[in-house]
Amino acid sequence: MTSYPDAATGLPQPAPVAVPSRPGALLALVGVAVVSALAAIVDGVLYFVGGRDMALDVAAETIATITGASADSVKADGGALLDAALDEVQSTLQVRGAVAVFFGVVLLLWGLLALRGAVWVRVLLTLAALANASVGLRLATDIEGGTAAIRGVAWLTVVTGLVVVALTWLPVINRYARARKGR
Repeated sequence: MTSYPDAATGLPQPAPVAVPSRPGALLALVGVAVVSALAAIVDGVLYFVGGRDMALDVAAETIATITGASADSVKADGGALLDAALDEVQSTLQVRGAVAVFFGVVLLLWGLLALRGAVWVRVLLTLAALANASVGLRLATDIEGGTAAIRGVAWLTVVTGLVVVALTWLPVINRYARARKGR
């Protein structure tokens, strides 16, 4: 018997378990998820920044289509109808921007948490990436509102969102998650 508690007792000890190293695919997954999330956030901010001008153009074109006048003359005349249409269109564009920012933040959160490789995080990351890509697709194909910059960033959101889904379930990430769980 010994007075040292950490002394070897002669009994077999379990071998130390090596910590699995993070695969490059997992780091790529996190990187692409962050890019997709930031693209969605930028897209939403672009809607907020240029919303009034876009809304004025859309409202004037809509009224011009109904009245038969040119969009420029509708803008010059102004009036209560243009103001009402402008408020309605601007409200719609702000909601679209807010939705893009919300889903971008959600994807950013789950993308950063995916560094651990846990299955439950990857399930939520997949759902967030699909929702983010869906919002991006809606913004990219929007006829009434959006500039070329908004559409371009929205297409980037769609493509990177789908890449996130593909990377999330690669076998190497599944092996890493199993090895990490088994330690």
